[in-house]
Amino acid sequence: MGGLLIAAATGLDRPFPTLPGEAATPERVALGRLLFFDPVLSEDGSLSCAHCHQPERGFTDGRARARGRRGLLLSRNTPTLWNVAFKQRLMWDRRAGSLEEQARIPLLAADEMAADPQRLEARLAAIPAYRERFERAFPPGSDGRGRPAVSFANVTRALAAFERTLVSRDSRYDRYARGERAALSAAERRGLALFRSLHTRCFECHRLPTFDAPLALGVGVPSADPGVGGVSGEPAERGLFGVPTLRNVARTAPYMHDGSLPTLAAVVDFYRRGGGRALGVAADRIDGQVRAFSISDAEAADLVAFLGALSDESASPAAPERVPSGLPLPRSEAKP
Repeated sequence: MGGLLIAAATGLDRPFPTLPGEAATPERVALGRLLFFDPVLSEDGSLSCAHCHQPERGFTDGRARARGRRGLLLSRNTPTLWNVAFKQRLMWDRRAGSLEEQARIPLLAADEMAADPQRLEARLAAIPAYRERFERAFPPGSDGRGRPAVSFANVTRALAAFERTLVSRDSRYDRYARGERAALSAAERRGLALFRSLHTRCFECHRLPTFDAPLALGVGVPSADPGVGGVSGEPAERGLFGVPTLRNVARTAPYMHDGSLPTLAAVVDFYRRGGGRALGVAADRIDGQVRAFSISDAEAADLVAFLGALSDESASPAAPERVPSGLPLPRSEAKP
């Protein structure tokens, strides 16, 4: 396969895109961090954002499918929040066009946090520490509409400000890309070459430097979930899902929109067999870029090793010791 490999040591150090959206002021980030971990955002005080997006699990939950209020099993795997600020469309079905819009969805969903905006505003305004923080983060007139500082809209703005700080870009791969050859092992360098080869074509959908792409693809995971087609209503988009980032991917098992693949080795095997083609999924439901490729088990192990070199959680925020509501913080006890 040597002739199919793209040189692995050149053209790798590329700038990240400019962060879209509002400026993440320190006051808004600090408020958003508290709100992210505080179950006060849910109607019954039982769920916070961090129940599903746990920092110690790469901002996922370790489950095949997320659980909502009262332990209700949801339909999809929890996606990571690392580098989510760079995504043009959010959620597996790409229904949200901004972090603020995305935050509204689980907050309002009846099977997730089930918040009532007016009751939530009253609850937060009754907590002096939150009222003061909202007023510092959103001074009068800062939204141009004269709304009170403690508003549902500002809850989503604060959460988005916090999430825009979750940027991972100093992995061992990044140090290698900047010229530190010893940052990657021999196996990881071989895996990088495979990743960038015309044989596996991984790089076509997981593009540098974010290792994702603004695409919706069908890869053939057997599932009745309509994905993007369920939002757009377009039959041709049924079974398409957004491309996830591979940064910190070694921390975010299990994989795919339904959590059906338990390990990175299983993911590599899925793609080397041509995605869902090997599982009987109709070829017209699978993107043409997803093609079977032949690599040895040792090469597959090199590819997995490289994916591990994309880990960098140096910017991971610490959970607060307590939150202003006084409610208990989530504990990491999820099981697949």
